[in-house]
Amino acid sequence: MAAVLMVHAAVAQADTTADTIAPDDHGAYLSVAFGNGRIYGGNASGYRWMRGRTFEVRAGRQQDEVFGLALPSGWTMRVDFVHYNEGHPDNNHRDGFALQWLAVHRFSPMWTGELGAGPYLSMNTTEIATPTGNTQIDDARLGVLLSAGLRLAVPGPSGTHVRLGYNHVAMHTVHRSDALVLGIGRQFGAAEPAPDVVPDGRLWLGGTFGTSITNMAGTHGAHAGVLEARQYAERWGIGYKFLFEGDDGARVDRRGLAGQLWYVQPVTPRLSMSAGLGPYVAANRRDGNRTATNLLISFQAERALSARTRAIVNFNRIKTFRKTNDRDLFQIGLLRRF
Repeated sequence: MAAVLMVHAAVAQADTTADTIAPDDHGAYLSVAFGNGRIYGGNASGYRWMRGRTFEVRAGRQQDEVFGLALPSGWTMRVDFVHYNEGHPDNNHRDGFALQWLAVHRFSPMWTGELGAGPYLSMNTTEIATPTGNTQIDDARLGVLLSAGLRLAVPGPSGTHVRLGYNHVAMHTVHRSDALVLGIGRQFGAAEPAPDVVPDGRLWLGGTFGTSITNMAGTHGAHAGVLEARQYAERWGIGYKFLFEGDDGARVDRRGLAGQLWYVQPVTPRLSMSAGLGPYVAANRRDGNRTATNLLISFQAERALSARTRAIVNFNRIKTFRKTNDRDLFQIGLLRRF
């Protein structure tokens, strides 16, 4: 949550250059919302409400055409990268990442509606019965996230609004969920990196430091560090990371090398959001140095401090797909151009 709050603070203090540009014109979209909901069906048991700990973070890009075809007046389309947490009902703590396509309709200068759908890769920390007793697992599944939203424009920078959202998760053989969330968002105008801070073509080196949390009981948080090399090419980037995840005292003390493909969305001339995905090969010292290939998913905010320096804050999810030892890293650091 620290990473979420830092990103939200960065947005609130972002450059005002984009304010003079009309929103909904290929600009970035950012929102954060909190709420409550309920699970049902499948493996749902015990107390099924989410205990008021539901939240979502959205980062997207608005489009006014689909496959080169202009949309009707008042309509736009948006593609969102979503981190969604379904709260804490009994024996189920599910969260994950979705890629959503949304149809957006402006009813009036004050009111805007949204409908969206897309694949949702989830990770559920739960206990299952085994011959030796109950065993805690990280259950990875692919489902669908369906969303509807109603936005009300509020005073502030252009595009700022309050957003009331409804989310439905459908997933085969396991529980489904419904939730209402309320938060604040902003549709930014079109933006490109300022000429003096365009990152393309150069090699960037840097490091981040923060904490890591193993998504299993009986562990504690640890200090974690990452060394990174990256190159940008307009909206895309390629990065390589060496991760030191830290020792949780019981299950995980991993370190290894990851490669990621990034999509970069400018928010203002000096602020951008990006999402990265790629393989992560690591050895776990608490498992006899056994080496395995995992998936590294990252969500990052970058602020250009100068032509050669960028401040970054990110959230990283390490997914093992072995039903155990998934991990979250929250990091802050710097990239330097060479």
